[in-house]
Amino acid sequence: MYIKAITTDKGFDEVENEWRDFDKKVNNQNITSTYVWQRTWWMHFKNYEKGAFGRDKQLCLLILYDGENKLKAIAPFCEMVRRVWGFEFKTIEFVAQHFGATYLDIISDKLSKEECGFLFSWLKRNRKYDFIELKYIPEFTSNFDLREKNITVLSACPEITSESYSSVRNCYYGKNLKHKLNRINNKVKREGINLNSSLLSSNEILSRFSDIKGVSISKELSLKHSIYRDIQKEAFVKDLIKSFAENAKCSVIECNWKTVAYNLGFKVGDKYYAWDAAYNRNEKELETLSLGNLNYDYLIRRMLDTGINNICLCTGVDAYKLKFSRQLVRIHTYLERGNTLKGIVLYFLRTWLCKRTAKAFERNLEICLQKD
Repeated sequence: MYIKAITTDKGFDEVENEWRDFDKKVNNQNITSTYVWQRTWWMHFKNYEKGAFGRDKQLCLLILYDGENKLKAIAPFCEMVRRVWGFEFKTIEFVAQHFGATYLDIISDKLSKEECGFLFSWLKRNRKYDFIELKYIPEFTSNFDLREKNITVLSACPEITSESYSSVRNCYYGKNLKHKLNRINNKVKREGINLNSSLLSSNEILSRFSDIKGVSISKELSLKHSIYRDIQKEAFVKDLIKSFAENAKCSVIECNWKTVAYNLGFKVGDKYYAWDAAYNRNEKELETLSLGNLNYDYLIRRMLDTGINNICLCTGVDAYKLKFSRQLVRIHTYLERGNTLKGIVLYFLRTWLCKRTAKAFERNLEICLQKD
């Protein structure tokens, strides 16, 4: 076995065809681990240092080959410096785990425990770091043993797996949600409300992006955050839409020809990720229509009608998502002590914080699940 380390943007570009082919070969449907997402993310955020993004990021993609030069795995790592409570420390993390992630993992073709260990041994021999912290590892991973003490739950992603819309209504939707959707649709017909729903393709999304941005920013009226207040994040999303091309979709609802709700997502293989959604809080007269719920329902129906049988509602167990599905894929954090003296103390501190996060998640999930 041997490893080729990619540490430059030029090297990242040079492995594009190899990585894309490998994504197809191993059926990598973890959207945020695909080459398209990873390269787009790195282009926009490698020098971005706000909030949880860290600083001094250095690319460290590890590409593992066996003795016959056969590609076995791609580990999309990066090094960075973090500063907390006045202390600086160096970590190894996944590229893209700092914003927008759903599932992140080592991309592999039946990676053995020995081969996985070879990747981490390479890091210890060739890099200096205080600890490794890898986030958004899905419960269906074959590369990590989730029973280990250094792996904790971070959050979860509600998913829908079904062959038909009627099956989803019967098996996934909560009772109150079904009643609400019936009531809303009856009201729209009864009162002749001019609602129109459509599914936009990549070019259509970009041409109407200012409308989408405006709807997102209206979330601030509910004391929520809009990612489009950040120029860098907005540019990232636009480039994702371009890069995914025909696999970028956006379900929109219009009222009197004005966009009042959107649900933006991306398709990878036969799986769809509903990644970003909002409804217009400025339209007070439409508040009783639950436009966000209505648009999720439209989106799910459309995906199933076009043969997409697996829909991920992405990271977070928000109450509105659990109305549509309680089938959860838990995501995890992997911690490993580094090869510095400082890393010993930091590792135990970080472990304690991750365990607190796991407990808080479980408490929040229990509260949300008690609601219909």
